[in-house]
Amino acid sequence: MPWDLINLAISFVAFGMLARLAPCNPGQRLFVGRDMAIDALYGLLGVVIYGDIADFYIRTGASLMLQKDAPAALAMIFAGYGPVSHLPLIVQSLLMLVVLDFVQYWLHRLFHLSPFWPFHAVHHSPEDLDWTATYRIHPVNFLIYSAGALAIVRLAGFSPAAFFVLGPFNLVIGSLVHANLNWTFGPFRYVIASPVFHRWHHVSDPAVHDKNFSPTFPVWDLMFGTFHMPRGELPQAYGVEGMPKEFLAQLVYPFRVTAERLMAARKPRVGAATA
Repeated sequence: MPWDLINLAISFVAFGMLARLAPCNPGQRLFVGRDMAIDALYGLLGVVIYGDIADFYIRTGASLMLQKDAPAALAMIFAGYGPVSHLPLIVQSLLMLVVLDFVQYWLHRLFHLSPFWPFHAVHHSPEDLDWTATYRIHPVNFLIYSAGALAIVRLAGFSPAAFFVLGPFNLVIGSLVHANLNWTFGPFRYVIASPVFHRWHHVSDPAVHDKNFSPTFPVWDLMFGTFHMPRGELPQAYGVEGMPKEFLAQLVYPFRVTAERLMAARKPRVGAATA
């Protein structure tokens, strides 16, 4: 919690000042964006409701599959185990970052498929994209993409210290790639995700809707044909058509869309033969 508050304070000041010096979209507000209030509600939802869902997944799975042996297995998992736990701390942290990034790349692509898109669309809904959009994540999106990926990685045997080291980095990179900055990282554009790289992912243009899925390393997009970052061009328009503006309406939106799709699928086709 203290690091979260410190990160928010630093992000508010730093990204507001940087957006004045090097904005990707100069028309956006600098410090207090139009979407800050609703993004804050999503952030609060994460603090109050989510907790450590990844631990819950692991404990539940171990209890169901191992039963009496679950306590010993859980102690081993949460303490770190196997060859990976004996690697130097910095090597563990870097390896874990790569593994987590790879898992989240594919989960991210999953959420761009039709059945899951309404839940992920909430994250794409800000029209003034800024660093606070990092926290605008629908609970279903969080439970699968964030907590699910973390649970998978925790099962790999990394030591708790590696998660402690990686935590602050993930908070910073998440806010940075959403910030209103025109940074491309120049020759490192293919090495690490930049604000421009990720802002292309958020544009409303359907032609580039399914591009730039990598959270940190664009190499996955390069490998699997989803990289999009044209030189000399900056992304402009963001948002999702039909997405409500209100917080509660956005929480309900994916379920409403899914229900409407199911109802439409159950309706008999016009002209279909009847018994």
